[in-house]
Amino acid sequence: MYKKFLSSLLIIAVLCVAVALPASASTLANTGDTYYEFYWKDNNSRYDYTTVRQKGDNTPVYLCAQLYTLPYNGFWAKTFQGTTSGSVGAAASKDEYLVNDYEGHTIRSNALEGVNMAGRHVKIRGHYRDTTYSWGSCEIAWSPDTYNASQYSSLN
Repeated sequence: MYKKFLSSLLIIAVLCVAVALPASASTLANTGDTYYEFYWKDNNSRYDYTTVRQKGDNTPVYLCAQLYTLPYNGFWAKTFQGTTSGSVGAAASKDEYLVNDYEGHTIRSNALEGVNMAGRHVKIRGHYRDTTYSWGSCEIAWSPDTYNASQYSSLN
């Protein structure tokens, strides 16, 4: 009877840990949106970068262009990462991806296959490729992590 009680207690303890781990992991995610306005001044300055933020988990970076702010023909986004806030310069995404709508999107760290991004620092580079105009701007909401990433389309 004593062994049966201990085994039941052990099963209950394991179930409690199994339920608590996903809940605590999700609280570590850095999913709060920061608003940033990319501003491209002229043909010599077609790149702009968000501020650096730290990832809490291994989910993709989230971004969403704010209504009525997209420049002509959209803009291209690429993510960069580093182990400290001052070292963010290595590519996290393999390429730049076109953002030309107002839907929420994610960008996976596909340049770093197999690397856990939790704890790393990231930023987004916005690139205005269109040369029809000499300037452009766009406001985005973005976060280093994505809550329920499956509900958004991935740019890569």
